[in-house]
Amino acid sequence: MRLDDVERAADRALAALALVGVLALMAAMAVLMVDIAARKTIGFSVLGMIDLQQLAQMACVFFVLPLAFLRRSHISVDFVTDRLPPRALAAVELASALLGITLLGAILWYSWEQAAIQHAQRDRSVTLGIPMAAYWAPLLLGTALSVLALLLTAFKALLAFAAGRRP
Repeated sequence: MRLDDVERAADRALAALALVGVLALMAAMAVLMVDIAARKTIGFSVLGMIDLQQLAQMACVFFVLPLAFLRRSHISVDFVTDRLPPRALAAVELASALLGITLLGAILWYSWEQAAIQHAQRDRSVTLGIPMAAYWAPLLLGTALSVLALLLTAFKALLAFAAGRRP
């Protein structure tokens, strides 16, 4: 399997995961609109809106994040790096990916530890009693997949550096 094939497969899988995250947020917004409309008209409120909103936001943010790393669509200031020679640009891309891997690896490690503590204590959300593991799952999955996306990005940048071409 070629690197381009791996990248295309990763892009498709992460795009599907991102879609799940966006749909979760859209569903939460729909429930919120029903909650507001029902509260104003018939005095009924949807129980656990905060719990549901927080869970949907966690899913949206952390399910979209790996795709942003894979596509390198995060905010960047490239007016300086665009002028670099190909090998120097590849080195900057590689350093950036390695720094991201380090940071996200630390976040994943410490998040895993905190999630394990809350899971062991059987912590639950305040209103609906949703296990806190449901809130940690998107964070842990999204962060782990972001690390993998950055590993692929780093590998591509390394190959570009070795070949003396733009990443």
